[in-house]
Amino acid sequence: MKRPAAFGLHPAASPRHGFTLFELLGVLTLIGIVLVILLGSYGSWGTAQAVTGAARIVESGLQQARALARTQRAFVGFEYGTLSTNDAQAITGFQIYLCTNDNAVVASVLAQHQNTTEISDSEYLSMGIIPAAPYQRLSGHIRLGNQSEQRTAITESGSLFFRPDGSAWSWDDQHGHYLTLTSRELFNRAPLLRILRVDLATGLVTLSKGELQP
Repeated sequence: MKRPAAFGLHPAASPRHGFTLFELLGVLTLIGIVLVILLGSYGSWGTAQAVTGAARIVESGLQQARALARTQRAFVGFEYGTLSTNDAQAITGFQIYLCTNDNAVVASVLAQHQNTTEISDSEYLSMGIIPAAPYQRLSGHIRLGNQSEQRTAITESGSLFFRPDGSAWSWDDQHGHYLTLTSRELFNRAPLLRILRVDLATGLVTLSKGELQP
């Protein structure tokens, strides 16, 4: 009597197990490509969130300065920028100042410096400027600067003043003052950008990204 072959042991029924070396290399290469794409996307997303978060902090500082000017019925200065200490480090942040002297004196000093950014130490003293809040430092990976409505190059620092009625005074802009926040890292050969626009007529602040909108 012929004995039946044991289940699963017949040579013709044995399945093929394992992968070839080329198949394994192909899978590993595909996994590497996916990881590079995912890590690159996460890096740009994380940096974008950091730049937006810093912009929100500066926006809050501007709103605080405007509110202080209205409650104190005085001029309030807002200075900001990035100071590069060396190739690897930078100090980025802003400072709010209260002008304690007569508003007419402060307005007169500012009127003499339209279209300029230079105010002497003696003129600052005549305005009675004192710090109204601690210096707010931002991440060293963020650059904070100024760009005019004419879309000239971004400068590393800037300043503006809020009047007692809440409107704003700027050195050279006619309608809006633009604060720019950019990432130190480059993505597609360009930094990530956020723009804060202070409307000079009202002193109100809006946050956007991309091109300047006068």
